[in-house]
Amino acid sequence: MDENVELERAYASVIGRVAVDSEFRAALVANPAAVLKSQGIDFPEGVELEVLEASATKGYIVLPDQSVVSDELLSAAAGGGTASTAGTAGSLLCFTGPSTMGTAGSAGSVCK
Repeated sequence: MDENVELERAYASVIGRVAVDSEFRAALVANPAAVLKSQGIDFPEGVELEVLEASATKGYIVLPDQSVVSDELLSAAAGGGTASTAGTAGSLLCFTGPSTMGTAGSAGSVCK
């Protein structure tokens, strides 16, 4: 199975579980790296993770680190990319908020 598919499934599983397991949710908020690692999702050493909880009246826009955004991704995000870059450009902007709350698979977020 593709590694990205496995990660997406693991992430969807985590998001689904936080919706029904308040202890798991609290653990994820308190120590996201350890909880995600226990679910098969690793991050490089030194990467700090923060959990933000959207509400009915508050959402978040997640912006990428400018130092890692390539010209190819910017071109694809602006509509000038090819099919091979279009999926990658999807990580340029993610919105998580009240209007997108949905299934565990969508994780309550929209990335475009």
